[in-house]
Amino acid sequence: MAKILISSLGTGNIKKDSDSNYQNTIYKIDNKEYKGNLTSKVLIEHFDIDKVIYIGTNKSMWDNLYHLFGGKDEKYLEFLMERKQKGVSNDDLKRLENFLDETLKAKGSKAILIDYEKNNQDEIWHNFEKLFEIRDYIEDGDEVYLDITHGFRYMPILNIFLLEFISIFKAPNINIKGIYYGMFADNISEIIDFKIFFDLLEWAKAINMFKYSSNSQLLVDLLSKDKTYKGVAKVFSQFNNSLQLANMSSLWQFMKNINKKINILQQTDNKILKFLSNDLIDMTKRFDKDRQSDFQYELALWLYENKNYALSYIALYEAIITKSCELKNYDIDDYKQREEAKKELGDDRWGKYFYTKYDNSLSKIRNSIVHQDNSRKDLVNQDIERLKFFLEKFKSYFEL
Repeated sequence: MAKILISSLGTGNIKKDSDSNYQNTIYKIDNKEYKGNLTSKVLIEHFDIDKVIYIGTNKSMWDNLYHLFGGKDEKYLEFLMERKQKGVSNDDLKRLENFLDETLKAKGSKAILIDYEKNNQDEIWHNFEKLFEIRDYIEDGDEVYLDITHGFRYMPILNIFLLEFISIFKAPNINIKGIYYGMFADNISEIIDFKIFFDLLEWAKAINMFKYSSNSQLLVDLLSKDKTYKGVAKVFSQFNNSLQLANMSSLWQFMKNINKKINILQQTDNKILKFLSNDLIDMTKRFDKDRQSDFQYELALWLYENKNYALSYIALYEAIITKSCELKNYDIDDYKQREEAKKELGDDRWGKYFYTKYDNSLSKIRNSIVHQDNSRKDLVNQDIERLKFFLEKFKSYFEL
């Protein structure tokens, strides 16, 4: 596992003894202070970074960078200063990369050159493709820090998007530790971590996946990172597993546990959870029903809204049988009594939409899903429309 810093590099004065375009200040991070003029250098020291990836143009302050890190080779420094007039090449920066490796006592530091002349859509995409090579320098388990302080124009947002893209498609197990910006001031310059907004997007995505895709796995993963929410994470995990197996009885029990445990989120000190907890709590309250049949019906509605039509059919089918058991005071967990309750729906108001002996009935479509009956393979769209009809038709049944 390596600690990797990705940082952008702007332009600087070409004379070694002149002031850098980045002025000296006192940086403050985690209640510690560092004197310097380059945020990335502070971050390297503060987090004990193993390797750094600098992104710049052929006229960025590569000469100043070499000098700021203590480079002693006057000839190489003069060479970089001279080459800066026309623009450095990748080959020119190989020695700088080796010098950074020696300074950090680890291999893997890189200098990546991007184009910055046209400033149009094609160039931005070209630079994104070029920066995507960063994926080759990051492995699962690595900790990644991003410095956007000196990013020019669109580079900060491009780098943030790049990091998100890499974490999704290349290395899902990388740990994005922070997104830092040095707020320059005359006295103390705070280094701000914007990762909280990155995390906010992850939590929002997780909650939306639960609300609109019937999948709580990402939510479970995020909750599991903090031992304070392990109990909530476990219940959501059980709910997710029960949902995938269409275990209606288990879902009923787990949802009651969620509603008991989730209140811990309202007392949290976590800014993100405090901001989003009401949305999640309101979602789970939707299933807080006194009767199991009402829960199963609400679940069927939710699954339909999420376009999870197969599970919606199964939930609605079970909800109707459970409701019949409740009306007859039968044991809803007893298989034989459920079978008996199913027979007593009657053949008129509800039965003609439920029993398999009727064409396009709920049971017939549900059975074709469960048993993979190919006889309805050409009726998919019709069966989805039919599900909406059944949900509306049986609404009054659950109000009895």
